[in-house]
Amino acid sequence: MSVVTLNASPNVIRRLTVILFAGQSVVSLATTAALTVGSIAVNQVFGTAELAGTPTTMFVLGTALGAYPTGRLMNRYGRRFGLALGFLVGVVGAALGAFALLGFLPLLFFAAHLLMGLARGALDQGRFAAGDLVTQDQRARAIGWVVLGGTVGGIGGPLFIAPASRLALQFGFDALAGPYLAGAALFLFGAAMMFLFLRPDPRDIARHLGAVGTRLNVIESTPRTFLQALRVHDVQTAIAAMILGQVVMVAVMVMTPLQMTTHLHHTLDDVAWVIAAHVTGMYAMSVITGRVADRFGHARTILIGAGLLIFACVLAPFATETLRLAFALFVLGAGWNFCFVAGSSLLTDSLRPNERARIQGTNDLLVGLVAAAASFSSGFAFAFVGYTAIAFTGIALALGLFGITLWTVQRKRAAV
Repeated sequence: MSVVTLNASPNVIRRLTVILFAGQSVVSLATTAALTVGSIAVNQVFGTAELAGTPTTMFVLGTALGAYPTGRLMNRYGRRFGLALGFLVGVVGAALGAFALLGFLPLLFFAAHLLMGLARGALDQGRFAAGDLVTQDQRARAIGWVVLGGTVGGIGGPLFIAPASRLALQFGFDALAGPYLAGAALFLFGAAMMFLFLRPDPRDIARHLGAVGTRLNVIESTPRTFLQALRVHDVQTAIAAMILGQVVMVAVMVMTPLQMTTHLHHTLDDVAWVIAAHVTGMYAMSVITGRVADRFGHARTILIGAGLLIFACVLAPFATETLRLAFALFVLGAGWNFCFVAGSSLLTDSLRPNERARIQGTNDLLVGLVAAAASFSSGFAFAFVGYTAIAFTGIALALGLFGITLWTVQRKRAAV
């Protein structure tokens, strides 16, 4: 413990946060590029459009399944080990994706996306690692900085495809293999970065902070199970914020491109602008969200997020022009961001340092499974009840989150 105490200076904390931000940027860039060409590859290379959505589905499922085991590994062996291992799984997944394209192997191609999803599920734990580095009054801001790394992939991922494809052609490979080969190189770079430079381990810093006098000064106590921790109202609120925010965001976002092209007759360029605005709202707001949460509290920040989700779901069904749809989807992304960053920080604050990674991994497993279910069911809902009904279901869920959070706030006031 003395080594951690000696090295956990403000400069070291900033360096570790930058490394975690860079890691999130790398994985976001690699996976966004691969997912963008995944459906195209299924249609063009394997000759079937019916399975074009399978790569994304496998990726989302992998993201959910990767979170829990990684959380357990991080709890035992540290954040550095878990994050480096996640990047190495990404190397294997991206390399298999390129190999499957070159060998015309559809099943292996889908398995590659599952592996990249497992890597993403592991690497999303990086935001919790950033929360380990600081005290409660700065935690949401630290988590927000790491979540901000998703902006790199959201904006740079599509731009990354063309040069990677040209490079693959120069080596005599299929152009669509380029983003996967480049993704494997990025994952390998990320693994080296985590293994070499994420020192001291954020888990050890968190346990040191807990030992020297926070309100969670319980290092030696027995870690709780997930169900035991779930009895705490703040844990309930945090998990509800991340799950319900994810459901509303995914259900509306996934069906917006289809609504635009089939019912509103927009072009793909219009769709690209709307999704770009959405991704910007999801990630670029992170720094603002963290500051709001640290200053005004997690619960108030979640209330803002729920309000933004409601506002977006009211706007989206009645927006027909590209600019209005872009604004509605930006607000939707921002609402998700407020719920996600504040919920992640509140969950970290509510857990003991010796149980965080495991329970955080379980939380992300639930969030990922819910996201996969929402993505899968939204197509059926769109076909049978329409986009407006999906949006109004989102309003009901966001209102539920608003009520849960407000109830928690009132309980705290009554206890004072």
